[in-house]
Amino acid sequence: MPSVSFACVTGRLSMTRHIISLLVLILWSTALRAEALLTGVVEDVNAQTIEMPSLPGAWQRRIEWMAPEGSEVDAGEIVVRLDPGDLISREEQALTDLEKRRLTAARSIDELKLEVLDAENLLADAESAVRIAELDASIPLGTIPKLDFDRYQLALETAGKDRVRAQAQLLIKQEQLQDVIEEMRLDVEQAESSYERIRTALDATEIRATKAGFMIYGENPWNGKKIFPGETHYSGFEIAQIASRDDLQVRFWVHEADIREVAEGDAIDVIADAQGVGSFITQVSWLSNQAINKDDWSDSGYFQVLARPMNGIPRSVMPGMSVMGSRNVAEQDQ
Repeated sequence: MPSVSFACVTGRLSMTRHIISLLVLILWSTALRAEALLTGVVEDVNAQTIEMPSLPGAWQRRIEWMAPEGSEVDAGEIVVRLDPGDLISREEQALTDLEKRRLTAARSIDELKLEVLDAENLLADAESAVRIAELDASIPLGTIPKLDFDRYQLALETAGKDRVRAQAQLLIKQEQLQDVIEEMRLDVEQAESSYERIRTALDATEIRATKAGFMIYGENPWNGKKIFPGETHYSGFEIAQIASRDDLQVRFWVHEADIREVAEGDAIDVIADAQGVGSFITQVSWLSNQAINKDDWSDSGYFQVLARPMNGIPRSVMPGMSVMGSRNVAEQDQ
């Protein structure tokens, strides 16, 4: 009997330990879930994204100058200036070629217009000769010698043939003129297109703000560092943004181990890295389905999460500010 009682007590103690361990595990998991930290940045939903343009002659460009980061800019203001490279010399050459083709076209057309005018004069002379020959040939045979009569008839026939040749020559010159006009038009349009392409590319080396806001330098996704003047980047590379406070949200990057703890609709407490900036609460509005690598942080993957402010945002919070977020447990329980 004593051995049975001891085994029973031992079993109860073992079960009690399992229950306590399970409770500790649950409490620990809950604590981790509440304390999972989210790294993020404040951004403007309607920010102007400035990318490295694709320009003729090179697949990458050097940033010559950028408006100071954090500076306030107005719409239409130049905020980025790129190294034009050989675009200036190419623009000059394209303009010279355009002017040369325009002169060539005008000269060729004028020359053919003169030839058409000469053909018209020849036709007028031929028609005049036909009228004179018709008058001579209309004289009756009995009133003049037969030899003269035959000569007048031959002259009329010859004048008629000359008129046909003059008419044909005029048609040929007129067709040649139309062909040259069309050819020169296409030639000049091609030169104009080439010039405009280079001119547009040269204008694109000066990037202007399309909205008023704050200048925010982009981040190099390969090393996580800010992009600065003097660097060279590929076409399509995001180099900066113009953002305002009109419509702010927070973009978080959540570690792949914590993403299961975040769901759409969750409330997130947000604290800015900058001192003196008040905290605020946001609500998760979107989660990415695939993790991305951020090699400058770790070898792990990170999911993007977007969150919108629930009750406004402090005036001291600006686009581009780094923030930290954590799930608001009290808000979730409500």
